[in-house]
Amino acid sequence: MNGQELVQRYASGERDFANAELSNVNLTEAKLRGIILRGAKLDKANLGWANLEGADLEGAILKGANLNAAHLSKANLRGADLSDAKMKTCGLREANLENANLRGAVLVGAKLQGANLRNANLSKCHLDGADFTGAITEGADVSFTETTNTLGLILPKDKVSLKRVDRPQ
Repeated sequence: MNGQELVQRYASGERDFANAELSNVNLTEAKLRGIILRGAKLDKANLGWANLEGADLEGAILKGANLNAAHLSKANLRGADLSDAKMKTCGLREANLENANLRGAVLVGAKLQGANLRNANLSKCHLDGADFTGAITEGADVSFTETTNTLGLILPKDKVSLKRVDRPQ
């Protein structure tokens, strides 16, 4: 299935695309609020500026996907593979990222307020300017992560960041 077909089917009322094969699909600026993409294969997909608020992406594979400026507020990304994803300024307010793999993802300027990142893998991420205010980060792996200018990120004592620069008061 290509991006145009998915958007047309969504526009006609279909919402469940669980386990769909959508690798390399282009869904730039697509409006797909509440879509169900559980277990979907979206590796290297272009979802830049897409509206996926409230989407169900549990267990989806988004390796190397472009999610720059995507809207994922209240989305379910539990157990999703977002390794090496590009997520600059991505809106993830109140998103569920429990047990998600974000290893190597670029989350520069991402909005993660109130997100659930319990046991998420954030190792080797670039989090410059990301906002974690009110986020749950218990058990998250932030080893070797760039955390310059992050807000609200509580770093576990047993995980050491490569570059921790505190914002001047």
